Amino acid sequence: MAATTPDMAAPARREYTPDLSRELGRVAPWDFPLLAAVVLLMGLGAVMVYSATINEATQLVGDGAAKLKVHLMHLSLGVGLLVAFTFVDYKKLRPLVYPALLGVIFLLVFVIVAGVEAGNARRWLALPGFNVQPAELAKLGFVLFLAHSIAKKGGRIRQFTVAFVPHFMVCSVLILLALFQPDFGTSVILVVLMFTMLFAAGTRVSYITLFVFVGGFLAFQAIASNDMRLGRVLASIDPWAHRDGRGYHMVASQIAIGSGGVTGQGIGYGGQTLTGLLPEGETDFIVGVIGEQLGAIGMILIGAAFMLIVYRGMRIAARTEEAFGRFLAFGITLLLGLQAVINMLVAVALIPTKGLTLPFVSYGGSSMLVNAIAVGILLNISRSHGIATVRAYAPPPAPTAAKRKKDAVRRQQTAAPTGWRALLRWPLRKKRRQTLEEVL
Repeated sequence: MAATTPDMAAPARREYTPDLSRELGRVAPWDFPLLAAVVLLMGLGAVMVYSATINEATQLVGDGAAKLKVHLMHLSLGVGLLVAFTFVDYKKLRPLVYPALLGVIFLLVFVIVAGVEAGNARRWLALPGFNVQPAELAKLGFVLFLAHSIAKKGGRIRQFTVAFVPHFMVCSVLILLALFQPDFGTSVILVVLMFTMLFAAGTRVSYITLFVFVGGFLAFQAIASNDMRLGRVLASIDPWAHRDGRGYHMVASQIAIGSGGVTGQGIGYGGQTLTGLLPEGETDFIVGVIGEQLGAIGMILIGAAFMLIVYRGMRIAARTEEAFGRFLAFGITLLLGLQAVINMLVAVALIPTKGLTLPFVSYGGSSMLVNAIAVGILLNISRSHGIATVRAYAPPPAPTAAKRKKDAVRRQQTAAPTGWRALLRWPLRKKRRQTLEEVL
């Protein structure tokens, strides 16, 4: 066999290094569609709050733009908190779960004792220039607690005592304090959050079904034993039969939505809004104002924005590998979606009134700030996933000349001493213990 000459030698194989620059360029630092939907709702909400509060009554009594100014202040604080929590690592919130939960419980007790009473309810704490609603903080605090607890328990979440006993105890305390205000809407939100997050974590369906039947019976008793709650349920079944009483808000909202048609009567116009016949149009029934002034197109736009928020939030949760971040993103998305759906269903008289605002749109400082914090956390989870993806697949950057020089100086300074320096340091040296991996 003839010897292989140098000219006939096989060329050296080059190591394959795929070019991922194009793919990595698509990894956004945070979720831009989610942020765009929230900004759209905030902007549209400011316009609708002004349109709902500028009428003859407010013009004659005082400053017609007074609520708009307060709403813009809330909006500015909310944007600041959203940006701040976007850049705060969500994992740093985990050690604060239990202190935050205790703080929320304290505020719920304090608001019952010394809260501001309005509309036969004590739900607000009066601060200088600002009212705080602890129930809004309780929702986000409960989501943080559930995400931390479910992530900590892992596979043991399928056990009955592990899945339901601690979560049901915390949820019962929060619901009891909320009912003392009374705030039945927050209680419904907390129950749905607990059961849905436990279901998503892998808890047995039989356990959830049992508690749903028990909870449904208790909810029925709570409604039947309270004239106000029972009246709201009956009014939602046939609001026109109670249009002079508990069904007045829902009838006024239906008239406003129906008079808007497809394109609406225009921003700043509308019989129900301008005459003040639609009460609480800037808070609980702002969907009625949107339907009257922007028509079905405006309502579809609002619904599409919330659908985008829910879709992007679930997408963030599905792509997050870390358990706490995954369940936290799921819980925040569920919280925002639930509040939006309940508010819209109340506006069209499909369910009883719950006193829940439309996130980012309605007038209300506590709701705006808490929801802004929630979206900031959600954007940070998305940002953490994007950074982790880039670090996992992108090649490390080549060190510059200055960095190479700095690393050489550091290695020289940390090198083992020799000569008389080693002799002087000999008494201080300790024998390094071998690890178990090195021994085995």
